[in-house]
Amino acid sequence: MSEETEVLTVEGLAKLLGRTEASIREGIRRGVPWLPKSFKMGNRHCWLKEDVRKFLRAYRDGEHMEKKRGRTRQYPPNLKTVA
Repeated sequence: MSEETEVLTVEGLAKLLGRTEASIREGIRRGVPWLPKSFKMGNRHCWLKEDVRKFLRAYRDGEHMEKKRGRTRQYPPNLKTVA
C-alpha cells in the first residue's frame, strides 16, 4: 500500500524523473537547471508535486529556454518586392 503525499523528497523525485538519487543530490549541489526549485524541511530537500508537474510541462513546452538574442531576420528581396 503506497501512501500519496503532496511533498516529494529526493527519493520520490528520483522515481518521478527516472534518475538516481545520487544524480538528484549532485544536481542540488551544483544548482542544475533541469531540477525544479526545492525547499528545505529540516535537513531534507523537498518539492511540491504540483510545482514539479508545472516545471515538467514548462520544460516540455520549451519555456525554460532563453529567447534568442539579436536582430530579427531580414529576408532577402524577391522579384515581387523589387519591382
